Amino acid sequence: MILIAIGNTHTLLAESADGKHFATLRLPTAVPDLNLLPAPWPEKLRQGPVFLGGVVPHAAQAWAQALGHQGIPMREPDPAVFQRQVLHAYTPADSLGFDRRCCLLAAALDYPHQDSIVIDAGTAVTIGLYAQGRFQGGRILPGLSMSLLALAQGTALLPDLSPDGDIPLLGNDTAASIRSGVYHMLASALQGAITQYRQCAPQAQIILTGGDAPRFLPALPPTQHIPQLLLRGFYLWAKG
Repeated sequence: MILIAIGNTHTLLAESADGKHFATLRLPTAVPDLNLLPAPWPEKLRQGPVFLGGVVPHAAQAWAQALGHQGIPMREPDPAVFQRQVLHAYTPADSLGFDRRCCLLAAALDYPHQDSIVIDAGTAVTIGLYAQGRFQGGRILPGLSMSLLALAQGTALLPDLSPDGDIPLLGNDTAASIRSGVYHMLASALQGAITQYRQCAPQAQIILTGGDAPRFLPALPPTQHIPQLLLRGFYLWAKG
């Protein structure tokens, strides 16, 4: 099975036969040109089946068109499968993001008798509570890069920084002060959510995924870091 998961910043192409091991290709999210994909991905796509999902509608449409022009059959995961497997009261139901649904589905099916706090630290940071057999709700925050960019765009003098670099407790220059402020703001937000969610589900485990997950691991209580959580959920969703 081939999965194409379109994120705000990156798109993942993934191949898996068992939903546990994935061969992946990471691309910038943009209009695709299948002819420029490195080998053996063009051939993999032709062998299919190919499932497409994501959070950037115009990019998903572009991928669907590109696959169609090559005569490659494409499918989308059935929303009814998620609705059956993960009970929730999100309104409207189809506005719950594709990435959040994949991560919640993986947590629900892989840990059916375990409450879970699911954190996806990507372009945006999402925090969800799966407890008592249903998705109870969650939070959406700007991620590290987005927060740094907001400071640069919203001020006259603060520089646009990447999240790379040391994170001091106390910054003694502008760049260090920004990195310290943004990182510790988000780390505190995650810590606070965990503390508050565990008032509702005291035994909830913490599952962390997303591109910035390794940055936050040291700041959190004991946590399961599952880098392929989204792909795992996408695979299970596609299998129905």
